Amino acid sequence: MKNLIIVFVFLLTFICCSTEAERNRMRADLDSINQRNRKDQPFTVADVEPYVQFFDNHGTTNDRLLAHYLLGRAYHDHGEAPMALESYQNAINCVDTLSVDCNHSQLSRVYAQMAQIFYEQGLYREQLASGKQSVKHAWKGKDTLAALMSYEQETQAYRNLNREDSLLYICELVSQLYRKYGYTYYAARALFNTFRTLIFRQEFDKARNNMQIYESESEFFDSLGNIQIGREIYYRIKGLYYLHTNVLDSADYYFRKELRDGKDFNNQHSAALGLAELYSKRQKSDSTAKYYKYAYIMSDSLYAQRTAKEIERIQMMYDYTRYQEIAYKESQNAATANVRFLISIVVLLIVLLVATWLYIARRKVIESLERTVRELQEIRTENITLQQDSLSNHQQIIENEKRIKQLEKKFGKYGKLVFFGSEKIDNNMKLSPNYQQIKELAIKGLNLSEREWDVVRNLTSEYYPGFYDFLLSRMEIDSKEYQICLLLRLHFKTGEIANMLGVTPPYISKICTVILEDYFGKKGSSKELSKELGKIN
Repeated sequence: MKNLIIVFVFLLTFICCSTEAERNRMRADLDSINQRNRKDQPFTVADVEPYVQFFDNHGTTNDRLLAHYLLGRAYHDHGEAPMALESYQNAINCVDTLSVDCNHSQLSRVYAQMAQIFYEQGLYREQLASGKQSVKHAWKGKDTLAALMSYEQETQAYRNLNREDSLLYICELVSQLYRKYGYTYYAARALFNTFRTLIFRQEFDKARNNMQIYESESEFFDSLGNIQIGREIYYRIKGLYYLHTNVLDSADYYFRKELRDGKDFNNQHSAALGLAELYSKRQKSDSTAKYYKYAYIMSDSLYAQRTAKEIERIQMMYDYTRYQEIAYKESQNAATANVRFLISIVVLLIVLLVATWLYIARRKVIESLERTVRELQEIRTENITLQQDSLSNHQQIIENEKRIKQLEKKFGKYGKLVFFGSEKIDNNMKLSPNYQQIKELAIKGLNLSEREWDVVRNLTSEYYPGFYDFLLSRMEIDSKEYQICLLLRLHFKTGEIANMLGVTPPYISKICTVILEDYFGKKGSSKELSKELGKIN
């Protein structure tokens, strides 16, 4: 039966270890995909799905959070916004935000991606709601930069909702916070969305100051004052500033600079519109008409381009072929889940039956061992009484000794340690008549006789066999150190030990200090020595 128990424990250990090893391997692979995500390297839905399925069954909440997040990123990169949102929501559902091990930084990224999708779909209020959750969890995760970046993204929604006051407030506040935490160029870049609003509100000093900070600290400009390719729309804003402050030659310079450097439809349209406004202010009707016409042509082209992109985006979002494939896969997954459920029920029933059998068998073993312990205690107690008249009771003592050996063989030297906890051993030992006898002598302050020392040694050997072997191998029998260690292991106090040995408590404390340093390499008092000895069973 013991062999069966060992085999059962081994199998459980093997299964657990295999699962843990597999989980570590899968987590390493998932982290690799996460690194690709952070480097904007492509990966597909098929790359991530196996990890979602695995961690839904074997992972921690943070494992599941990351897997569903990456699945959402894959869907988003393939233009499937509804599936991405569903994956992000599943990621959020994986975690308990009140748990101490909740990965708030990762959760913040999930909400930030949801906010981005809502922005792309023109759902600006939903964007704000997700953005605020992203900020909250970034602060909880102590990810300062992520919190500020998510906060800054709210300006996109406020601009499209025409809430200019909120836009200005957040831009200026988040710029101050960036600067406070040492993100200087982020602080400068955060001011970009304030320029147009300040110009149209005729707050020119503030607009000029913000633009100077942007040009000197954003790291977007070269030594000649040219902005990075793709950001030429700034020349339109600079031109508007000079147009509204009546510095018309400078306005002309920046509108033409945008027209020359910004090759896309958006820059061509805005530059042409700026020049048309400029020539209108200069009252040059031919040039005004020329650039308005060009702006109109660019507007048409821009509209056509945006419409084509919008149709393409919607088509990708609602790719019914893809949804049919997903529906088929879901039905297969459901069938597989049913089979797994049935297998799980069968396995669970088998485990319950085996566990019940093991419990009953263990109880029978323990009851048998407890009976053996009681018989051993009774015979040993009887022998102590018979020893008082050993001559007349010689034959009975010999028979008792034989029976004791039989019981010890049946019980096994370390039986109590295997089947009983250390706390129960201590309680059984303290309740035994032999211990009570020695305890009474200690309280009375009487020295122990040779026969009583035999009782002490028997108690130690019976209840703490490993400790008894340890002392026999390390110390001289019946030395003061040996006797003190025996009594300490039997939970006697320093004062009681002093009484039983006929010495003073300071002497006991001194010996304990020496033993602790010599045998355990530590410095301390009798309490520390008692703790060390208590670890040896």
